Amino acid sequence: MVSPKAIAVAGASDIEGGNYYGARVLANLVEGGSRARIYPINPRLAGSELLGLPVFASLSDLPSPPDMVFVVTPIKFVIPTLEEAARLGVATSVVVTAESGSESERHSFRERISGLARTSRMRIIGPNSMGVMNGTLSLNGSFASGTVGGRVPPGDIACLSQSGATLSTMLQWFGQSRVGFSWLVSTGDESATGIEELMQAMVDDDDVRSIMLFLEGVGDGRAFRRAALAARMAGKPVTMLQVGKSDKGREAVQSHTGRVAGTKEVFEAVARETGIIETESFVEFFGTARTMAQCPQRRGNLPRNRRAAIVTVSGGAASLGADQIEALGWQLPEFSPQLVAAIAEATGQDGVRNPADFGGTWRNTDKMRRAIAAIATDDGIDTIFLSMGAGGVFAEGVARAIVAAAETITQDVFVSWVGMSEAVKAVFDDAGIPVFADFPLAVRAGKACARFSESQADREEAERLLALLDAPTERGSMAPASAASFWTVTEALEDLRQAGLPCAPFDVAATLDPKNVADRAEKIGFSVVLKLSSADLNHKSDDGGVAIRLTDRQAVEASVETFIGIASRRKLRGAAVLVQKMVQGVEILVGMKRDPSFGPVLVVGLGGTLAELHGEIAATVLPTTPSMLRRLLARNSRLNMLLDGYRGQPAVDREALVSFLADFADWVLSKGDGLQEVDLNPVMVSGGRISIVDARAVWR
Repeated sequence: MVSPKAIAVAGASDIEGGNYYGARVLANLVEGGSRARIYPINPRLAGSELLGLPVFASLSDLPSPPDMVFVVTPIKFVIPTLEEAARLGVATSVVVTAESGSESERHSFRERISGLARTSRMRIIGPNSMGVMNGTLSLNGSFASGTVGGRVPPGDIACLSQSGATLSTMLQWFGQSRVGFSWLVSTGDESATGIEELMQAMVDDDDVRSIMLFLEGVGDGRAFRRAALAARMAGKPVTMLQVGKSDKGREAVQSHTGRVAGTKEVFEAVARETGIIETESFVEFFGTARTMAQCPQRRGNLPRNRRAAIVTVSGGAASLGADQIEALGWQLPEFSPQLVAAIAEATGQDGVRNPADFGGTWRNTDKMRRAIAAIATDDGIDTIFLSMGAGGVFAEGVARAIVAAAETITQDVFVSWVGMSEAVKAVFDDAGIPVFADFPLAVRAGKACARFSESQADREEAERLLALLDAPTERGSMAPASAASFWTVTEALEDLRQAGLPCAPFDVAATLDPKNVADRAEKIGFSVVLKLSSADLNHKSDDGGVAIRLTDRQAVEASVETFIGIASRRKLRGAAVLVQKMVQGVEILVGMKRDPSFGPVLVVGLGGTLAELHGEIAATVLPTTPSMLRRLLARNSRLNMLLDGYRGQPAVDREALVSFLADFADWVLSKGDGLQEVDLNPVMVSGGRISIVDARAVWR
C-alpha cells in the first residue's frame, strides 16, 4: 500500500445540495490533517473551491498525477474515471460508489473493474467501500462519522473489514485509547482486490505489527492461508471475527462428512494451522485485538504455559474465576507454603490460596502491590488475572498499585474490573495493561496471547505449510467412469485399493446371484459382510442393504435373497454385492469435503452409523503436514479415548494412523477439483492394522 503524496477525490462535493458521500470523504481528508495534497474533482464545480481547495474538472487537469484516487461519482462515471486513472499511472483507486441495477448489470460492472485492474496493474479497492484510512499518515479517506475531528488514532494495528460500519464502530470503540491504527481498509465488494491480497500487503508493511480481520467470506482460500501463515512467520498476530458460520449457512450435502463439517469447522481448522485468533463477538474482537497490540509476547519472551494465579477481592469472584480458567484447560497451581507465608508477610492475611481473595486488604495500595509481587516470585505461574470491582474512592489508587506491581514482574497481567470508571480505565490504558469490563473477556484475551506465543514457538511448521502451498499442484483427471454423480462403495473401494490404501479384503459380485456371492464369500473366508451396492442407494444400512457376521453359505445366500427384494422394491439400477472380510477395531470416520473457498478439507471423527450423532470432528485443510495430522487426532477428545485403548481394548498405533491419513490426503489431491466429498466410514483401526470397510465419493 502506497503512502500517497497526492490524493484526488473524484465526485467531491458540498454537502448542501450535493453528493453526501463525496462531501464526507473530502471533509474527512481535510479535517483529518492529511499530509498529502488533496485535489477535489467535479466537472460541475470546476473553477470553484471546496473547503478552500480549488476544484478540477478531471484527473487529467491536475498539476501532476495523484497516487491515490477516491471514486465517489455517480455509477455511470466510475469506469471512465478508473480508465483515466489507469492511463495516468495511479497506484491505487478506492471505489466508494456502490453497485446498482439488475444482477446482470452489477455482474458486468464488477467484471469491467476486475479486467481493468488486471490490465493496468492499478490496485482497485471496492466498489461499495467505506474507504481507506491510515492513522500514521493522518489519512482519513472515508465517509466514516465516528472519528473525532476526522482524525484516525495512529498506531500499528491494521484492520481489514468486509463491513464498512465495523470500521466506524471500531474507531469509536478505540476512541481516546493509546492503541491506534496504521491501515484501515473497507474492502467493499472486492471486484478486483480481495481481502487475501490486502492481508499480504499488511504482512509486508513494516509499520504494521498486528492485523484485525472482519470476515464475511473468503474468495481465494489458498491465498488466504498463505497470507495468514506469512503473518505468523513475520510475528504479526491476526485477530479475526468471522460471521456466517451457523448450520443454516451449510450447503446441501450427500455425505456424513459434509453434514458434520461446515463453514465453522473449516475456519477453525484454518485458524489452528495459521495461528489466527478467532473471536465470537465485537466486544471480544476489539478487546483481544487491543491486547495483542499491547502485549503480543510475554516480557523477556518467556513461555506462556497456561499456568495462572487469580487475584480478587471477593470469594464469589474467586470461585467464578476458577471455573472459567479451568474450563480452558489451564492450571491454577497451589501456592507453596513459602509463598503463602510471603503473602501473609506482605498483607497480614494468613492462609491465602490460589485463587487469592484479598478482600480484607485490597484497599491498602502498598499491600496490594506487595502481594502481586510475592505471587510473581513463583516461576510456576505465567499469568496473573486480577478480578476487581467498582472500588469507589479507592479505585484509582488500587489501579495504580497494580500498575506499579506489573512493571516489576515478568508475568502477563490481565485485569477485569466490573463497574470500571473512565479514570481507572485510563490508568491501565496509559500503562499498556489489558483491562476488561468482565472476567471472561480477560480470560479469553489471556488465551489468545498464549495461543499466539505457541504459534510463534513453532515457525518451522509454518514454513513447511508455506512450502506445500507454494509447490506446483498436479491436477487430477480421475472422474467417475459412469455418468452418475458419485461412486458406489464398489467403485470407491476398488480405486482406493488400486492406489495402495488398506482396504478390508473384498470381492464384487456384479449380479444378485446367491450362489455366485456365496462362492466369493468362501474364497475370502468367513465371517463376511455383504453390502448391496447401487448408484440409487445412498445409505445402505438405513435401507437394509448391509448384512454382517455371516459365517456360512446358507447365511450368505439368504442375505442375497433379501437384497433381491430390496432392489426390486426400490427399483435399483446396476445392483451389485460387495463381499467383504469381517474385520474388528475402533470405528472412525475419515472423509473429505471440498470447501468452495479453501478446497479439500480432511475430516476425522467417530465412525459407524452414528457418525452424525457423535458430531465431534476435527478438520484440517489440505495440503497439510504429518505434524498437523498428529494435532488433528489429538483434538478430538472422544476419539482419543478410543485410540488410547478404551476399556481394555488395544491402543491404536498413532503413527500408523497418521501415515494412513497422509496417504488418503495424497489420494484426494490426486483426483483434482472434480472430487467433492468422500466418506470412508467406517475405517477399522486395531493396533497398527487399518482397514477401510466402506467408502463412497461424490463428484461434481
